[in-house]
Parts: sequence; structure tokens; C-alpha cells
Amino acid sequence: MNIAVLLAGGTDPSFKMDIPKQFVNVYNRPVIVYTMEIFQNHPEIDAIMVACLNGWENMVNAYAKQFSISKLKWVIPGGRCGQETSKLAVDKLMESCSEEDIVVIHDAIRPMVSDEIISDSIYTCRKKGMGVAAVTSMDNVMMTDDGMTGRLSISRYAFRRIQTPQTYRLGELQRAHKEALERNIRDENDTNNMISRLGRNVSFSKGSDTNLKINTVEDVAMFKALYAMKNGDI
Repeated sequence: MNIAVLLAGGTDPSFKMDIPKQFVNVYNRPVIVYTMEIFQNHPEIDAIMVACLNGWENMVNAYAKQFSISKLKWVIPGGRCGQETSKLAVDKLMESCSEEDIVVIHDAIRPMVSDEIISDSIYTCRKKGMGVAAVTSMDNVMMTDDGMTGRLSISRYAFRRIQTPQTYRLGELQRAHKEALERNIRDENDTNNMISRLGRNVSFSKGSDTNLKINTVEDVAMFKALYAMKNGDI
């Protein structure tokens, strides 16, 4: 079974709107609904879990009913960070799922993820043990100590920008979380960071520059434009 775990438990004080960004309405639908619909319609996804901002669980269930998200099976409160939320999701899934099941972890605030990216993440996981969406940067970057001056230029080919989905076998992921806590690896902002700190090589799958993560009010406008272009509205 392939289970999508949508991370929707975060808050961002820098996001200048009165509502958490995963619940902002775009064309009369919340961002999280767009993301749920993509996984609802993906033929390889069997079930959906949402790890939700505390207090918003009933709203997520109401959205699922309103927009016919029949694959939604679990809504749980999220943790303080991505690593903790991932562990809470894994622990819940282990109550009723198999160690061999595949977990597709995805940011609820990436509503433009494509079917191809999801499928390649699952395929790469089956082949290599994990599949983490990644893209090459279009720009070179520089190391900086003060944020004002650079001291070392790094070729854009020497690194990858990490996105979601990040896909793992459920049992392997549970063991990784256990090892991380035993080694006092905590408070990482995503599962991939935890895995790399355990000393494991990360296997990349397909990503895309259009796999937009909504972090700012400007990103909401970008999502509107990308969605309208994709659906032929402009």
C-alpha cells in the first residue's frame, strides 16, 4: 500500500495573512484541498493521512467531505517540527499498516506537485530504498558568514535543492526515527535532513521548479498564476 502523508502542521509568523498558509483560499478552495486532490486522483496512492495544525482537524475532515477526498483515512495533530511530525505519522501508521508499505511524505503547501513527480518518488523508493524529490539550482550560490558578503562560490551542479515528496518504506522509516532519537538527532525541519544526519546517502527522484512551496504571500500569487496557466484560464 502507498500512503500519502501530507504535512500541514506548521505555522509561519512571517506569513502576512490571518490564516495559516495551508488553509488560505485560492479560487474558493483552500491550498490543502488542491494538494489532497492531487493524491486523491493519483492511481498509485491508496490512502491519505494529514498531519494537521492542532485545532484544525475537524476543518480538514470537513474539507475532505466537501471535496470528496475519499482516500483520507487519518487526520492527526502535527508536532513541533517536520521530524517530530513525521515520527507521529509513522507511529500512527504502524498501528494498522505493514512495514513494507510505502510512505509518501509531502508538504501540504506544495499544491502543484505533478503525477510524474509522485510516481518517480515511489519508483525510486522501490528501487533504491527512498526517493527524495530534488532539482538542480538555476543559479550558483555563495557561502556567507554575515549575510552581507560572500567568501566561497559553489557551482550549481555541486548541490541539489530538496523538495517533497520524500518517500520511504514504513518500517525503515520507523527504524530511522528510533536511531535518530537514540543519537540525539532532533528538531530537523524535514525527514530528509534527519536521514542525512544518520550518515545515509539520499537517493534523489524527480523534482520541478513548478513544484512550488507556498512560503510567502507572493507565493500565493505565483500559485494562482501557475494554476491558471495549467488549466488554460489565461
